[in-house]
Amino acid sequence: MLEEDNYLKALAEINNLDFCKKKWLVDNFELYKITLNWPKNLPPINRSDLIKGTLREKFNSTYKELLSEFKYELNNEKQILEIKSTNR
Repeated sequence: MLEEDNYLKALAEINNLDFCKKKWLVDNFELYKITLNWPKNLPPINRSDLIKGTLREKFNSTYKELLSEFKYELNNEKQILEIKSTNR
């Protein structure tokens, strides 16, 4: 239940007037990783329990949508994210 509260809180932050996409992505990366299966040295994949319409699934899809607006790199060995710049 704690994770569900965290997903809801993160999704609510998007509506803040001072919302910064890059900061939100960085701040919520650990939460995003919970929605993934990410074996060391392999690319991440969505967990099979991402049920459409749940907060977990909504958070995962929102995160990926916002991340797609940036040039980024996932380090599969260290399991970290590096955001380089916007794609625009």
